[in-house]
Amino acid sequence: MRYYQPETVSAASNLLQDEPGAKIIAGGQSMMPLLRQGMVKPDALVDITRVEELQGSVEQTESTVRVSALLTYQELLEHEVTAELPLLRDSLEAIGDVQVRNAGTVGGGVAHADPAQDFPPALQCYGTNVIITDGEQERTHDINDFFIDFYFTELAPHEIVTGIEIQRPPERAGGAFAKHARTPGGFSEAGVAALVTPNESGDGYEDVALAYCAGAPVPRRVPEAVEDALTGALTKDAIREAADAIVESLDNVGDVGDYDESYNEHIFRVLTKRALTTAAERSAGPEVDL
Repeated sequence: MRYYQPETVSAASNLLQDEPGAKIIAGGQSMMPLLRQGMVKPDALVDITRVEELQGSVEQTESTVRVSALLTYQELLEHEVTAELPLLRDSLEAIGDVQVRNAGTVGGGVAHADPAQDFPPALQCYGTNVIITDGEQERTHDINDFFIDFYFTELAPHEIVTGIEIQRPPERAGGAFAKHARTPGGFSEAGVAALVTPNESGDGYEDVALAYCAGAPVPRRVPEAVEDALTGALTKDAIREAADAIVESLDNVGDVGDYDESYNEHIFRVLTKRALTTAAERSAGPEVDL
């Protein structure tokens, strides 16, 4: 296996074009387990950790938070912006353990597209763009359409994720991520992210976003019609219907857990209620009517 350490994005992209069987590696939290298990056998590894353009940074505006690809989960978790975005904080805290968060990178996780990742559902709720380059031109892709299938995304073979751009919700919004794992720090066997935005009068909700992981080949944002049904007052019936919609859309991946179907469905129902009620509590809106 050949190993390269380019120092620019263009050089990395050129290597990917010249080496059709090459794979990108950064923190190694995704690639190394696959290599050890023999699940992937790339002809070459392109280590992008020396690429200056991708080094860890967070750039904020009034409406967006732009995170560079090589920022680690722990660095983002410790950044001041997570205090303003509780859903983001929850999803980062749910990732593995300190060792994993200190090595795993934001760009690597998004590009890897593991269906049980905790981070993507939060990004889907915020409305996030994935920033991509081929070494010459940059483009953005809505993260809700970025994931295609198991470990398969809209990235072309020679393209690299250079960062993500998260859309800031209004200050009155609240968010939460609820996860079930068999062991502390383990992979999600179910995970639900919720972001709720109260109306300006604070007596109801004008926007609700829901997404989940570990229940399908890709992280999934729930259908818009389901989210629309949750606006107004977050009632017991509305939350139950949202949980029903998630359960009906599940296409559980066999290697995430070995619970029976009814147990998986029960877990997703519980997590949907927990995520929505916690998100509401963290918002400037009314309490959930249970």
